[in-house]
Amino acid sequence: MKKQFLLGSALLATLCTFSQSAKMKVKPNAFVNTKMEKASYFKMDDNQAPQNLKRLTGPETNPNSTNISSEKSSNVNSTTINWKLLCGSMNVYGMLVSQSRPLQYNDNVNAVSFLHRKSATYTATPVNSNPGTIVAQISSNWGTTWDSTCIWANVDAGRYPQGAIYAGIGNTDIANAYVVGSGPTVNNNLFTGDWYASKKLAAPGSTLYNTTPDASPNAQQFLSFTLGSYPANQAQHGWSRYGFSSTDDGVVRSLALIEDDLQGLSTMRGAMVVKGSFNAGSFTWTTDSLVPNCVLATDGSKQLSSEVQMAWNEAGTVGYVVMPGALSTSTLANRGFQPIVYKTTNSGASWAQIGSIDFNAPSMAFITDALFGLQGDSTRSIPIFDNYDMTVDANNKLHIGAILASTFDGGNDSIGFTSQVMTSINPTEAYKWLHAPGSRPYLFDFIGDGSAAWSVVVVDSMSSEGPGVGSTSAGYNDNPWDPTGTASAKVGTDARIQLGRTPSGDYITFSWVESDTNFTNSGRKWNSIPNIKSRAMQVGTVTNTTNLVSTNELNVTEYPASQGLANAEVTGRATLHYMSPTTGTAAITGCTVEIKTPFTVTNSRPYSQLTNNTTWVANTNLSYNFCPTGISKNNMSKIDNSMIYPNPAKNAATLSISMVENAVLGISIYNIMGQELKSQNSQTQIGSNQINLDLSGLTKGVYLVKIQSGNSSSTKKLIIE
Repeated sequence: MKKQFLLGSALLATLCTFSQSAKMKVKPNAFVNTKMEKASYFKMDDNQAPQNLKRLTGPETNPNSTNISSEKSSNVNSTTINWKLLCGSMNVYGMLVSQSRPLQYNDNVNAVSFLHRKSATYTATPVNSNPGTIVAQISSNWGTTWDSTCIWANVDAGRYPQGAIYAGIGNTDIANAYVVGSGPTVNNNLFTGDWYASKKLAAPGSTLYNTTPDASPNAQQFLSFTLGSYPANQAQHGWSRYGFSSTDDGVVRSLALIEDDLQGLSTMRGAMVVKGSFNAGSFTWTTDSLVPNCVLATDGSKQLSSEVQMAWNEAGTVGYVVMPGALSTSTLANRGFQPIVYKTTNSGASWAQIGSIDFNAPSMAFITDALFGLQGDSTRSIPIFDNYDMTVDANNKLHIGAILASTFDGGNDSIGFTSQVMTSINPTEAYKWLHAPGSRPYLFDFIGDGSAAWSVVVVDSMSSEGPGVGSTSAGYNDNPWDPTGTASAKVGTDARIQLGRTPSGDYITFSWVESDTNFTNSGRKWNSIPNIKSRAMQVGTVTNTTNLVSTNELNVTEYPASQGLANAEVTGRATLHYMSPTTGTAAITGCTVEIKTPFTVTNSRPYSQLTNNTTWVANTNLSYNFCPTGISKNNMSKIDNSMIYPNPAKNAATLSISMVENAVLGISIYNIMGQELKSQNSQTQIGSNQINLDLSGLTKGVYLVKIQSGNSSSTKKLIIE
């Protein structure tokens, strides 16, 4: 995140309400129906697209797309990044869902896979296969070279592909492995069911890497919505495009939806765990249903989001499924779109719902204190999970990396509405956050396993939020994608949080995208020129104390020349990115940790939804710093983002500062001659803090206020009238 911000007088007034002891909160004056907007957009497909698409060329037409940046993230010299062209696809829609898993690393056979729809120029066999042909890209040398192989070509066209390499128990030879994938299908402009496909791999360069899917029985399986009866141990489900995994117990799994209307995404009833077991050259698929009791809207529909996710430990014994929604038993701050968590400890033989994150608990007050109040009750807040991903660590604990926004209203019909507030940053449009200390898109990591209360760590903060996708949504004009269809919808460019872990689970990697708003249109806080950022975490097995976040934030798409050749196709253009949920093994030197991490970015130039899009890949060697520094950059970036108000002041002023850990601040006031006139020490807590500054005895003039914690400090100018 960048370290500069601009605030008008209107924001100064509203920030005064962010006291930890205050009862009144900022009241929203606008909202977006997040549940319906995301549901309608993620159903989009290329039904209006021509069959013979050509790659668009020419200059970038978005005036906000610039490769200029004022800040290079802190990193160490051993980080190396090399982005290269990987493949094309018919359009961008296969990459819309951040909870899909098309990019995966399998450490058993040391290979990376990426599943996508065929490009406009790819010819599958048989030649009459449609644009829904699914192709797998495979690399056995960390992306130096790639082979492609077709896994699905059917009358019912594949959509939203995800998948992984199945190695089998104890197998380390890619020649004995399979690539496996799943996703929904389309026929005659209607979603018709789900596809499941597998194909045997081989040594690089083998003729098995070809344009023909495996014709063996059950290698391609189509499960139609209209089946009179499903195969044994299966039940009706749709949209099998979430949380794909391949674990060491020789099982692959996908997560699908249970809905009343499988054509849409707004009649959610629950989630379906779809398990693939290898059997004589193909996979047998079985299902388990998870159906929570949720708040019901007036029309009888559940307040449950379609943005579900699943994660497993390496062994495949412990797994978690998350569905954001509002449980019928939830109260007060918990009555919102928050994680409903199911857990298995026996490889999925049985599942149990575990305790949710309790935002009514005092330990979570630093989060709820900084949120906007409800429309009908400005003394109360309800967190809504705006964007999230998850993984399982070495202790079999679940990590949910998430950005939290504010619920607009606690009514049964409006739990899925996200609050927005008008600010002076862009007076004609509303934001989900004030983009000021204490009110930013903070990346939290919620950690738990159901045995005790959830803990939370602040990983980083972001300087931008996703612009609107609907023609009447805030930020729509700053969204770099083109409008398409009768609704003139655009592609979403939110943070797209991605979590990964080393095979051992000792290190967790976080990635997201944000824009340097020094260079967005008029300094607006829309994510219109996104770059991928990353941090890592040591879990308790390494530190023996706590979950420790790296002190350096890496920029994976914009970086110094010493770290790799810059690629203008991804710098400031990382609108749709994936990070592999399994990374390479951590290489540890002292307190520096290097982790090989596959990334992809998909876009087009210019940003055109219906053109043949391009995917770029980087198998990066990222170096994270866990060296003690008194207080980390992760914490001190909040000190740089502190502010004093009112300024000019008279008898008293307030220092507003957001912290990611408890710390003592030293605050000193100097005159312009450098003489210290006043000093105080203040204990701060995690989250937003308001510290009173005593200005008594100081005459009119200009002063300097120095804020210090550990080895880091920040100095601000204060005017006394």
